[in-house]
Amino acid sequence: MNRIPESFKKPALLAGCAALTLAFSATSLAAPIIMEGDYVRTAISDNGTLGYGGTTSPGLLHDPSGTRSWGAEDYLTPGSPWEMFGVKADQFGNVHNNNDWPSNIGSTSLTDISGGSAFDNHVLWSGTYGGMFNITHEYIFNDNYERIDVLTSIEALTDLTGLKFLRAIDPDPDVNTYGSFNTINTRGGAGIAEEDFVNSQGAQTGLTLGLYTNSSIEHNTGITSSWSYDPDTYLAGQNDGDGDNVIGLAFNIGNLFQGDLVKLSYSYVMGETLDNVDIPDEPVASVPEPGTLGLLGLGLAGLLGVRRRNK
Repeated sequence: MNRIPESFKKPALLAGCAALTLAFSATSLAAPIIMEGDYVRTAISDNGTLGYGGTTSPGLLHDPSGTRSWGAEDYLTPGSPWEMFGVKADQFGNVHNNNDWPSNIGSTSLTDISGGSAFDNHVLWSGTYGGMFNITHEYIFNDNYERIDVLTSIEALTDLTGLKFLRAIDPDPDVNTYGSFNTINTRGGAGIAEEDFVNSQGAQTGLTLGLYTNSSIEHNTGITSSWSYDPDTYLAGQNDGDGDNVIGLAFNIGNLFQGDLVKLSYSYVMGETLDNVDIPDEPVASVPEPGTLGLLGLGLAGLLGVRRRNK
């Protein structure tokens, strides 16, 4: 069954980290925002992660039939839900937010901007950390998508060196029906390079969840049995294979000077099997500059077209 991650089992190991010196709890916001299309149902929590929070549904639901028939299977909520993003730099160490664990990065806003957007589902979350950086996630999908496109922007509030970003999840599509937390985990596949795509498949259901990018920024994927929070683990391409493991995608950004902004584009992709995951042909458009975020959705008017495979 799902385990408590090692970083929470052994808090003494973190006592000397700069991350804990600067960390603070996320600000309490309004209730998480539910997003629903024909194939995907999820929520964005008030700490910016996928899922309503903890074991509350929806975590991450996927209906391959496209009829909004949400069955028992949930990629996220069984056991100890674990979906996270993290930022690492020389100035503060490794900080992160997780769906069901204490968070380091404070939330500043959570807004449903679907009504003023070109997309059926469009949620904007923003956060900040200790005078070091601001971070924004835009979560986007149309009703006919079997994926969630994510646009992440990190703005340096001081000079940052060795900057890295991680997105990772512990997928559990088979638990509620078949009682198994184990998945078949693969770096690459479906004709996609290992550094661009990592995925998990339910051994019984075949339901596939993956992280994908074709970003020009250096990146790599990994599979970890230790449920690692460290971007370096994934940048090294660690592959612990099948089991109750975490899949993740990390970006090696490098140096970011005060006032500069880096923009990352990636997707959570889903499919009934690995052979038909919903991979976009083009990356989603970059997030707007922080000064324009208040326009609520106008920054995505120039979104690049994406391929919709035939159903």
